[in-house]
Amino acid sequence: MDSSRAGKTRVTSISLRAETLEAVRERAGKQGVSSYIEEAVQRQLQREAVDEYIAAAEAEHGPVDPAEVAARADRIRAHHAARRGGEAPADAA
Repeated sequence: MDSSRAGKTRVTSISLRAETLEAVRERAGKQGVSSYIEEAVQRQLQREAVDEYIAAAEAEHGPVDPAEVAARADRIRAHHAARRGGEAPADAA
């Protein structure tokens, strides 16, 4: 396990389908299964926190306009393409 990660660790037991565990082992490599699962769980917790934030914001301010989201995404893609010195990929839209 990566000893540079902050925070205490605790040993626990989880159950995974055999094919899921095999896929994790293949992908984890030298990183190790525990570190791989730790990172996956952290990403899931972040996603859930973002979803909760969005739900709270929409409850307070109303739903987001999909056209406005698309327009902002286009501006972000154009910005990154300009920084790379090229065009945004055709399938980026």
